[in-house]
Amino acid sequence: MMAQSAPEIQIRAARADDAPALLAIFATYIREGTVSFEYNVPSVSDFQEKIIRVSSVYPFLVALADGTPVGYCYASRFRGQAAYDWAVETTIYLLPAWHGQGIGRKLYNALEAALTRQNVMIMYACISAAHNQSVGFHGHMGYLEIARFHSVGFKMGEWLDIIWMEKRLNPLPANPQPIIPFSSLIDGENA
Repeated sequence: MMAQSAPEIQIRAARADDAPALLAIFATYIREGTVSFEYNVPSVSDFQEKIIRVSSVYPFLVALADGTPVGYCYASRFRGQAAYDWAVETTIYLLPAWHGQGIGRKLYNALEAALTRQNVMIMYACISAAHNQSVGFHGHMGYLEIARFHSVGFKMGEWLDIIWMEKRLNPLPANPQPIIPFSSLIDGENA
């Protein structure tokens, strides 16, 4: 009997029609734990709008195993003021059955490559302190813990801490180049 080969993992830019599959991944984390502090699952149309809105400026990437979405990640604006333009907050979710197979690393490597091309300098991740797997993953990806907010969120009957982690992509220049919108990077590419 021959061993079954591992599925090929492809990383590409998310599209609006990925919303139902990606929302199903996210919904698991909303309903079944304290990874996400969301209480309610958004509608498919709201999630489609999010993909479109985020992708116009920052990468929103999906991991496909033999063509089926198994995870996604994206970057979003860190704060509203222009002085923060070179910093982003990162988000990643995988189907639980796909944890520990290197897909998160592939997603984040692709995210970092795109953000570097965009002239982003700093990435932040806000993580539920109770989620040791995510904290460990970000540490392995080079993020450093920089802050802890104690008992800041209440979900599933308990008060939860959050951890902020930071990763610098590049040395900070005296005069940074403007951020290049992600949509400009993928124009003309097969994404």
